[in-house]
Amino acid sequence: MDIQHFFSTVGDKISTSFVPNQVLEKILFMKVAIILIAISLLISSLALLVLAISHHRFKKSIMLVKSHSSPTLPK
Repeated sequence: MDIQHFFSTVGDKISTSFVPNQVLEKILFMKVAIILIAISLLISSLALLVLAISHHRFKKSIMLVKSHSSPTLPK
């Protein structure tokens, strides 16, 4: 019996017995990926919220300046 053949059959038997661990490892990687995507979505949504608030405040300040300015008549 060849030693390489022996180790390949033993390796195949061990890998078939540990398949659930490989599946759990893949599920763990998927969970980590989902968490990273959720964090990036949260950060981007917060950035958009800050942008919308600043735009609203800027628009409100322009309206206040326009309402306080006196109309001038052309000469």
